[in-house]
Amino acid sequence: MKTPFLRWLFVLSVALGLPIFSLLAFSQEEPGYSVWSLWLGSHYTGYEDFSKKVGEFDRGKEEAVPEISLSFSGYRGDQSLDFFGHYYDPKRISFSLTGRSKDILSGLVSYRSFYRQRATDLLENLMAREAVDQENNPGGKMFTYEHEVPDADFGYTRHEIESDFQVKVPGSAKFKIIAAHRSILEKGDDQKVVSMHCSSCHMVSKSAEVDRRTHTVSAGIEIDPGPLFLSYIGTFRSFKSEAPPPEEHYDRAEHPVKDGDPTNFASNVIFHDTLIAFGQMSENQKMAHTLKMKTEVGKSKILGSFTNTQAKNKFAELKIESNSGGLKYVFSPNLKTRFVALASLSRIENDEVPIDLPAWRGGDPAQFDYIRYSNLTRTIAKASAEFIYQPHRKYRLFFSAGYEGTKRDDYPTYGADGKTTKLKFSAGAKYRPNLRFSGRFKYFFENTDDPFSPYEQLFERSGKTLGSPFYYFQRDSLRYGSITNQPTNLHGVDFTINFRPNRKTNMSAGLRASLETNGETDSLDFERTKLQPQVSANFAPTPRWNLFGSISYAYDKSNGLAVVAMMDG
Repeated sequence: MKTPFLRWLFVLSVALGLPIFSLLAFSQEEPGYSVWSLWLGSHYTGYEDFSKKVGEFDRGKEEAVPEISLSFSGYRGDQSLDFFGHYYDPKRISFSLTGRSKDILSGLVSYRSFYRQRATDLLENLMAREAVDQENNPGGKMFTYEHEVPDADFGYTRHEIESDFQVKVPGSAKFKIIAAHRSILEKGDDQKVVSMHCSSCHMVSKSAEVDRRTHTVSAGIEIDPGPLFLSYIGTFRSFKSEAPPPEEHYDRAEHPVKDGDPTNFASNVIFHDTLIAFGQMSENQKMAHTLKMKTEVGKSKILGSFTNTQAKNKFAELKIESNSGGLKYVFSPNLKTRFVALASLSRIENDEVPIDLPAWRGGDPAQFDYIRYSNLTRTIAKASAEFIYQPHRKYRLFFSAGYEGTKRDDYPTYGADGKTTKLKFSAGAKYRPNLRFSGRFKYFFENTDDPFSPYEQLFERSGKTLGSPFYYFQRDSLRYGSITNQPTNLHGVDFTINFRPNRKTNMSAGLRASLETNGETDSLDFERTKLQPQVSANFAPTPRWNLFGSISYAYDKSNGLAVVAMMDG
């Protein structure tokens, strides 16, 4: 992202907006009023035991930095014009300009930026050396690292420019045209870590340029001729990196102690002792079409939508397409009862990826070319129903039930049609005996059959069960373990009470708790407990003063397995 390009994009957005805002200019024949404010100040950031990861999106300097904000609002009849701008530091600036004229014309132009500082991974936790005996005497094989730019301060600035305009066609208040635009531009540098295969156990940290651009444009229409409302929105999005991919010279594949023939590593090393570009970012394009409808029939409302999305990776010549449709039905036979039903069906198809690997070990006829099928190729069906009943103004009852089914065409193996089914249920009540007190309680339950998990790939059986020499692909037969942190059963409660003793004081307290379990995997009985109580209070002694405070506590405990990577296979 070069500065002239950013300026050009900003000027274009404003230029498109000026005709809109000129039409929104106030007529001198109507009385109006305006309000504006100017704030001047400064901020200071102090560092003590500071980690850049903690302040990743909150960049600061150990010095006083001037800060300014300006706002303006003008009103005349049914027209309005608003501006707000804020300068925090040279890398964090924002402003927005919005206007509306009657119910016919509206527009928005905005800009904001911030700096994302990236903490440098020092790689110091990757230093290791083998022990050759029980006395931990060091051997020759070592895990090493190096920093090409040890003093680098990685980070990049993110610019976002947005515009949105809506206009109703003159002479037809029921026909609206919509157009919008959004651009995200990122410029700076970031850390990239190169792994020199498994042959040399060598990691290299280097700096890579960041110059990413995302552009989105959308246009559509809305028609509301009477009992039937229709709308269409078409959206096009593109992403591209203008920065060249970083390059690194990969080490020669050899035994770290014995040296030897590089072909010994041919079963898991495709290239070595050469300069290779890595971290290549894809160039993507996405097109989406969305249709929506809404109508009322008697005491019922029906809402529907359909979306077709096609995305393409131009660099790898891959594409993904999805189609999804949904219906919502709302029925209110009387003031005390309401019934809501929802249903949706989605289909996602992701291209398979052919993997072409070269011959190895002097042209050994065994080849390892394969096709990688995506578990994103799937069909998703959802349905739910909610019943709300209020027999008395003091309390309300509600019940809901839902179903969600996901069928993955090629998981866990090609053509296996692996399926995950989830059933949901909740019930609760809201009680309000008077204006001072109210309470709400909800119980929810979920049952999941065959939650998604890695399939027989997590662990490797101990002991030397293969002859020598052996190749890495043969170790797949030693692997086992299908564990997951997804529960098969979830029970939870959500409880809230509010108390207002007088007009000046309001207090509330609540608790949300859940228990998740899964005892159906072969290597782990998973359990997770979550508790989150909270208390808040609000006190307004005068119309000009408002004192408030809140405190919450989150408790999250679960079990799992730690897997230690062993050197030398």
